Amino acid sequence: MQPTTRRIEGNFSQGWGVALFIIALVAGAFTTAGMIHKKTYRHPRDVTGEYKRQEQPKGEAAAAERGH
Repeated sequence: MQPTTRRIEGNFSQGWGVALFIIALVAGAFTTAGMIHKKTYRHPRDVTGEYKRQEQPKGEAAAAERGH
């Protein structure tokens, strides 16, 4: 095979549409996650939060009620 003096042009503009689409999807996902987090997150020391109280074992609860 003999070397050619002909210039071979590269077509490097393919795929930019797909790359921009993926970037838009990622930006949308981060925005959605941020909005959901902002609406639903409660700090562990939030006084308005509804949390389960830790129940005492039955033996200790009965002794506390009797005053022992």
